[in-house]
Amino acid sequence: IISCLLGVIEAVAVLAGSDLCPPSVRHWLIILLVHSHQPPSQAITQVGMLSPAFLFGTCLTIAGAMLRRHCYNVLGRFFTFELSIRDDHKLVTSGPYSIVRHPSYSACLLMQTGQMLFWLDRNSWLVTCSGLLPADEYAMTRVLWAARAFMLSVGYVWILRVNHEDAMLEKSFGKEWREWAKKVPYRLIPGVY
Repeated sequence: IISCLLGVIEAVAVLAGSDLCPPSVRHWLIILLVHSHQPPSQAITQVGMLSPAFLFGTCLTIAGAMLRRHCYNVLGRFFTFELSIRDDHKLVTSGPYSIVRHPSYSACLLMQTGQMLFWLDRNSWLVTCSGLLPADEYAMTRVLWAARAFMLSVGYVWILRVNHEDAMLEKSFGKEWREWAKKVPYRLIPGVY
């Protein structure tokens, strides 16, 4: 929910910073969205300047969301948010599961990387307009690097979960899982891990 809310705020801020936004609407959006240490019209214009990192991050986030949705569809009723094996569970090895063993987690990592790129970009609403981050450049840099480190550590949690899930699947499906793991040796990133 927070991800979606921040995404909507970011999109509205980009619109407000562009020439597409009528001046009367822009005025109210600035009042609602800008709580910055710099002049509001300057801050909102800065958000409207889309950087390559912001655009690439947006593309990664959308691609990750689409892949995750596809994984939900392929798994069907076997998809759960908690690690579990159902009584009538079947090992799904088709679709994205024929490329990596945990494409749903790959999708989460894509989304997380994309969000890190656009939320923590110097031109993002969160950094430029929210007022949540310090005005001092040195302090801002430290906060941004700490946020990046935190998001990377969350990625490590996905790796731990993948290892636990592999062990659980091997225990439940035995030879069938081992044969699949031989055919699909990579867990998250094809050719890497």
